[in-house]
Amino acid sequence: MNSQSEEKNNLLAGNIGRVLMISGSFPPMPCGVGDSAHELAKSLAVKGVDISVLTDKAAHSVSAGDGPVQIRAEVENWGLGGVNNLVRLVEQANPDIVHIHYPTKAYGKGLAVPFLPMLIRTRRRPYGIVLTLHEFRLSRPARKFASFIMLDPCDAICMPCILELNALRRRHASVNEKITAAIPIGPVGPSPDDLSESIRLALRDQVRKELGLTPDKAVLIHYGTPTKSKGLEVLFKALRLLKLEGEVPELLIVGDCRSQNESFHNAITGQPAGLGIKDQVHWLGRLPEEKLPGVFAAADIGVFPFLDGFSFRRSSLIGVLMWDIPIITTEPDGELADLVGQEKVRFVARNDPRALATGLMPLVANRKALDLAKTVPNPLKEFFRWDQIANQYIDIYRLVREERQTTSSESRLDTGPPG
Repeated sequence: MNSQSEEKNNLLAGNIGRVLMISGSFPPMPCGVGDSAHELAKSLAVKGVDISVLTDKAAHSVSAGDGPVQIRAEVENWGLGGVNNLVRLVEQANPDIVHIHYPTKAYGKGLAVPFLPMLIRTRRRPYGIVLTLHEFRLSRPARKFASFIMLDPCDAICMPCILELNALRRRHASVNEKITAAIPIGPVGPSPDDLSESIRLALRDQVRKELGLTPDKAVLIHYGTPTKSKGLEVLFKALRLLKLEGEVPELLIVGDCRSQNESFHNAITGQPAGLGIKDQVHWLGRLPEEKLPGVFAAADIGVFPFLDGFSFRRSSLIGVLMWDIPIITTEPDGELADLVGQEKVRFVARNDPRALATGLMPLVANRKALDLAKTVPNPLKEFFRWDQIANQYIDIYRLVREERQTTSSESRLDTGPPG
């Protein structure tokens, strides 16, 4: 038996045990963290992990169709008033590993999840606790405080990129004594690998016709829930500058924020008309997954002018990156700065409409250059595949399980009768 087969058999035999993943948001609830948790859970299940997901009651409609992933949409209250119920639900699941995703939109300012690791650590069962902390560096003080509450009782801390993990290490020394890993977030949405080139071209033509897009114009796409940090205002101003230069690319915006921030939704959707670019901007809203392949296939360039710079925690950008179209985004910080100059992902200055327009101009004004950019190798693509990400989490689960079992054995020896 080769090592790969042995590893798979060991996994199926239950070396990891039962995993309970906790994510306050989960599809169809709009939240990038919830979408990522969903993709990860499915990929872990494919590899034989016995996994269930504890989430909000609003996520009930995805319980069917996820195969071996049991979706337990049972939580009503993520505040302190619901913490005892949350502990009870964890105990009912009887997991070996509890894997918490934090933050999510559903948690809001609720503190049930921040206090959960501390409370379940006091139980007799030796739960292994894995925390995926999706953001820290730019979090507000209250959220950083909530994150600090969680850290000490956890066995392993995972973050989506080394930039975030190093920021946490500098602020909380005890993290250096734990199992830590920078594990990227994979793409949210369908994979182009499932489509032949002929199907992609047919989808492209069909969607462009349905949306009334001009055949010879470049089509930009911005994917993900609109928020203030996404830089849509900058993008609209850049389109205005391009129009003054005679270039009028179309823009597809896939995502909706009305249910979360109606005042921002009303303000942002009114901006294109004020800038004279209303006819170029197509608001598609939050689309069902089966509609996404056609929209992605119709796009020529992904545009993500994040005000805080590119980061590996941006699953929406990664989702578009997998479709092999060029990406224009804003300059990253620190440890990610070595990505600058990578041809598939091009960087411009933050919060600078003219820099963004200048970055877009060579592609939107020259169809040959745009087509050539699509053929450039995409070395980052392999880094974000969910099957590889799942393997990294499996390694974390194994390390935590082994550590918990060792600790439990030592505890039993320490508390036994004297010789």
